[in-house]
Amino acid sequence: MKEKQPQIVEVKWKDSWTSSDTKWTRKQLEQEPDLILTSAGYLVHQDKRGINLATEYRIENGICRHVHHIPAGLILKIRKVK
Repeated sequence: MKEKQPQIVEVKWKDSWTSSDTKWTRKQLEQEPDLILTSAGYLVHQDKRGINLATEYRIENGICRHVHHIPAGLILKIRKVK
């Protein structure tokens, strides 16, 4: 059975970051802004845990590749792409 193509979306979300080679003061860390990213792709799954975006989707069999899971607590905004 042929699958329906998923909606393409753009997701704005907060990511984590690490630093292993820089020495930081507490004041510098307090002033460091959040890392805000934007990702786009086929919305292949969404539930209370988060969303899964795929950059490739095959309608014939519903198989997707290059999947990116973004936890719900990190999502700031989801926008449907027309």
